[in-house]
Amino acid sequence: MHFIFDIDGTICFNGRTISPAIQDALDSLRQRGHQLGFASARPYRDILPLLDARFHDALIIGANGAMSHRQGQLHRLTPIPDPVFADITQLAQRFAASYLVDLSWNYHYSGDASHPFLNKVDPGKLASHVGAEDIRQPTKLLITACADVPGLRQELDAHAGVELHHHSDEQIFDITAAGVSKMAALRQCGIAAEELICFGNDSNDVSMFLDAGHSVQVGAHPRLAELASERLPLDQDIETRLVDVIARLSRERAPARRD
Repeated sequence: MHFIFDIDGTICFNGRTISPAIQDALDSLRQRGHQLGFASARPYRDILPLLDARFHDALIIGANGAMSHRQGQLHRLTPIPDPVFADITQLAQRFAASYLVDLSWNYHYSGDASHPFLNKVDPGKLASHVGAEDIRQPTKLLITACADVPGLRQELDAHAGVELHHHSDEQIFDITAAGVSKMAALRQCGIAAEELICFGNDSNDVSMFLDAGHSVQVGAHPRLAELASERLPLDQDIETRLVDVIARLSRERAPARRD
């Protein structure tokens, strides 16, 4: 089976680290013959510092499905087309919105340097901030602040060239090329729905929960609650519960032995 984990709010609860107990549970999946992967709104460069080096060769889907890496190498990139990106930035200017643009590795930010979201950007100091003139193949644009969020969303919802990915923080949302989702990226990597066990907590995980053979929700997002095979409350015991569920599913869905 393919075990695919969202990161923030699912296995990472402070925005900076994943506990040793959870990482050991993830490693045990591999020991039992399962395939391990991660699917996050974060770009690849911001996922790596959260994971032990032993997981850096796993399938890592970043930018809500706009980029995927295998064995530490870029496997697929779905950038926002240049004309569409120009439309988005013009709308951002019109609605006085600041934003973060993730490229295949580097990034561009236009906005207040004290914004708290920037604490999550390039925590490993692996990349570089580039000027607007150096943006090439943008994979994701994240709105960090906006004078008129409903107005900007309405304009973007009407644009056929984009996909919106909402966060629990309603002031923040991602924009990718149309058709981009975590599940679309998994399919492009050859993972069939019936082979997928996914873990998630937010609306950007809905695409996986709609198709997965088995899904585990962390927290109480109402849309995921309608789709989840099982749900885990987000409380002080969440790490213990996660480790237990991972171990149980690993045993129950163990790959058939080959004699």
